[in-house]
Amino acid sequence: MPRPCRFHRLWLFALLILMTLPGRASEPLQVLTSIRPLALIAAEVVAPDDRLESLLPAGVSPHAFSLRVSDMRALTGADLVLWVGPQLEAFLAKPLAGAASRSLQAAALNEMSWPSAAPVDDHGHGHGHGVDNHLWLNPNNAVVLAEALAERLGQLRPDLAGQYRDRAEAFARRMASLDQTLMAALAPVSERGFAVYHDGYRHFVEHYGLRQLDYVSVTPELTAGAKHLYHLEQALRDQAACLFVEPYADTTSARQLGERLGLGVSELDPLASNRAVESYDALMRGLADTMLACLLGDQR
Repeated sequence: MPRPCRFHRLWLFALLILMTLPGRASEPLQVLTSIRPLALIAAEVVAPDDRLESLLPAGVSPHAFSLRVSDMRALTGADLVLWVGPQLEAFLAKPLAGAASRSLQAAALNEMSWPSAAPVDDHGHGHGHGVDNHLWLNPNNAVVLAEALAERLGQLRPDLAGQYRDRAEAFARRMASLDQTLMAALAPVSERGFAVYHDGYRHFVEHYGLRQLDYVSVTPELTAGAKHLYHLEQALRDQAACLFVEPYADTTSARQLGERLGLGVSELDPLASNRAVESYDALMRGLADTMLACLLGDQR
């Protein structure tokens, strides 16, 4: 039997060394979210070396956004795209069609909680327009999303699957504590009536048992007409304590309405457009604190 040549011996030796070495660490992931609130949730789960970005600039509403060439490049280069769904981000429906393997649609997760459908009121200005997709305003949904994200990230980086799972579980524990805190804080104002600028708070309102009477517009981009504002004024008169507006919409007429009715007018920011809001916890606490301050008549 011929003896193996020197080259073969060296090759076998190198192969044995490679077989005994620990597996190489996987490459960091590029995670892209559609809007900043989803990025705040994702930040609780991703690994420190993963790259996390949000597609929409801070303060830009997803209801009327159009993709740019740079946005298409970001979508193409992402390992995973996290979005709510086509009813909120219609601009992503076509680019993500057929890309289920590298996208995660929050609204499609079976464990998501959904509020009751908004009723059509007696002056018929369209409360029954559809589902409220601002699902991140319920902390239970944030936990569902974090857990689903951890599973998907673990599939992409199996060596870090345990780390992703642990981070999601730690987030869930913090959210359970936060939820109890907010429940207790908001309970004293559960009977105080209020209106919001657009129909995007049903997840928050129903989860915390609050008394939303009405809204000014279906989406921030739509300007309410005179007829609607008249009916709204009648609905809120002697019933509401506050009117909550938003920083990324033309709320001049809404503010004037609030002044005529003597309502407290405060600003809610469900899209976390203020960069000072650096965590999901801060986003939810900020919404609750703003509501409390106005509904208790303590605006500062």
